[in-house]
Order: sequence, then C-alpha cells, then structure tokens
Amino acid sequence: MRHTFILLLSAAFLCTACDSARKKAEKDIKHRFEHIETLLNENSLHAARIELDSIHTLYPRMVDARRLAKALNDTITLRESCRTLAYCDSLLPIKQHQADSIQKQFRYEKNDTYENIGHYVYKALRIEANIDRTYLRAYVDEHADFYLISNFTGNYTLQHTRIKASVDDMYATTDSIAIDSPLNHSFNDNGTYWEIVTFKNEASGNLPVFIAQYAQERIKITLQGKRNYVFYLTETDKKALSETYNLWVAKKDVAMLQQEIRKAQATIDRIKQ
Repeated sequence: MRHTFILLLSAAFLCTACDSARKKAEKDIKHRFEHIETLLNENSLHAARIELDSIHTLYPRMVDARRLAKALNDTITLRESCRTLAYCDSLLPIKQHQADSIQKQFRYEKNDTYENIGHYVYKALRIEANIDRTYLRAYVDEHADFYLISNFTGNYTLQHTRIKASVDDMYATTDSIAIDSPLNHSFNDNGTYWEIVTFKNEASGNLPVFIAQYAQERIKITLQGKRNYVFYLTETDKKALSETYNLWVAKKDVAMLQQEIRKAQATIDRIKQ
C-alpha cells in the first residue's frame, strides 16, 4: 500500500514538473514569436529565419509552434522571392541592352549540319585568314559559354597545355589541358605541326580578364608545354579577345538574371498553391 502511494505521488510530481516545463516553454516560444514579428516588420528576413530555425531545434515536440514556424518560414521565402523577382526584372533590360550593344561587333555563326548551338565571333576575326598563324582567338556561344582557343603552327611540336599572358612582372595563366584531352588536338601535315587547345569557361583562368585589363599594353603570350613558344598579341587580337570577354560577361549576367527570375517565380507559384 505504501509502495503504491509513493508511485502515485511520484507520478503527480512528474506531471506537475512536466506541466511547469511546458508552461515555461510556451512562454519562451511566445516571446520568440513576438521577436520574430518585430523582425518581419523591420524586414530583417535573415534574422527572422534564424529565430524560426531555433524553434525547431529547441522545441522538437511543440508541434503547433513548429507548424506556425514553418508557415512563417514560407512567408519569408515568399517575400525574398518577390524581392528577387522585382530586382531581377528591373535589372534584366539594362543587362540585355548592354549585351545587345556589344554583340553588334560580332557575327553569328552556325553550321546547321554539324552544330546544334550557334556562336558569336568578333567580326574583324576571320579564321580562314589565320590558318598558318600562331595566335589566340575566342568566341561565345548561345548558352553564354566562353571558349579561348590557342592555335599553334610550326615546323616542330610544342605539346602545349597551358597559356601564360604577361606584362612586365604581371601575368595570368589558364588551367592546364592534358595532351590526351579531346580539347587538346594536334596533327602533322608533311612536317608542319598544328596544335589547337581549347579552354572553356573557368578553364581559361584569369587570362581573359588580364588581356581585357591590359589591352593598351604590349602583352606577351607564352604557350607552355614540353617546349615553350613566345609571341606578342597584335592590336587586332587584343581588341577581339577583350570584346569577346566583355560579351561573355554581359551574356552571363543576362543568363544569371533569367535563371534567378525562373527560380523566384517557381518558388512563388509553389508557395501560393
């Protein structure tokens, strides 16, 4: 009988303790939601999201509080997406105009038989007029991908994998493209060697921006491989490379804004369903 009384007393104590803990938690949650409301009114969305995340972490069993936290988190996401959509919508026409203005200096090329994607080539650059010349060229395709191409021709092989551009003590380099890569192509025609190495997007390293930045200087190019080869960019080549880089940046900006608009609109549509 005494044992039963102790068990009942313990149970009553535990219920009282649990009830007290729950009331304390509810009071704390109430204060947190009041603080979150203040943050939302101040448009401090990131801080409000952190507070909402803390409710899930600190009170995993408070289902109603967590449900409200989730609903408020969706509200924050909706506000952020609407803000992103408005910003990108306002900026896109400006960036599109910039890209269109630069693109006037380029011609559009596409071989419908062999190519699925067209590309933009600087008008002053004629590949057919440069077949026997060692030089750098570049183009941007319709997907805003950038291609920097090293063309070497000579009576010996370099097996070059990287490009270095330098002005005095300043320099920039591309990544290395392995000899066995599909982007590193070479052939020999009766003792004349051709090497064509392509650096796509980030593989071009900081070399394109370096050339654009120092286009008024005498830029030395070193093709680096088993043997090195040095030459200097012509004024025409510097102009072509610089403008192609500028077109790439402009088209990337447009593509990024368009992507952000699609993402923001999809998020808005999902939350409003």
